[in-house]
Amino acid sequence: MIFSKHNAEVDSQLAKFYGVSGFPTMVFTRPNGSEIDRIVGFLPPEEFIPAVLDLLQNRNTLDDYMTRLATYPDSFELRMEVADRYQSRGWYDKAKAQYKSILAEDSSNARGLSDNALMSLAQVELREKRYDEAVRLFQKLATEFPSSESYEDAHIYIPYTYMRAGENKKALKFFNEFKTKFPQSEELEWVDQQIAKIKEGKK
Repeated sequence: MIFSKHNAEVDSQLAKFYGVSGFPTMVFTRPNGSEIDRIVGFLPPEEFIPAVLDLLQNRNTLDDYMTRLATYPDSFELRMEVADRYQSRGWYDKAKAQYKSILAEDSSNARGLSDNALMSLAQVELREKRYDEAVRLFQKLATEFPSSESYEDAHIYIPYTYMRAGENKKALKFFNEFKTKFPQSEELEWVDQQIAKIKEGKK
């Protein structure tokens, strides 16, 4: 195995080729450059080493999950894994199709994955700069799944999306609502930073 470190903000062509949108991202490839799979985000050693060993054995990779999904096409868990890996590669249309199929078949969240699928779908729309649709989906999650672990995240994503869209008045309104609704949130410092940026005219 040969490790090669690149600054994706400088070597943007390589980052674009592999659809890298978050840092750090480790892309594992075959000698011809085709992707085996990737690790997105920082992992501590006790998690990183098993993840690399899995990749080397083709365990829990996109190919592995696709093979298992072909055998168990009704598995919501496998469909989520496949969708998440599509999303990490920037294959947003394929990811959205999987997330939407989960939502269509389990609108009541009986299987416990529809809230995650809805959050992921909204995040994809945000990445694609479809801000109105992203806000609609975050609001849907906040309204329909109040017991979800993503409930607070949905509320913070709403003003963040408005901020990204340049709708600062709405962003301020919903950031302030977030502070009122979640007074004990660990994200309050970050929220105050975003409010300050808006007031200073920054993005």
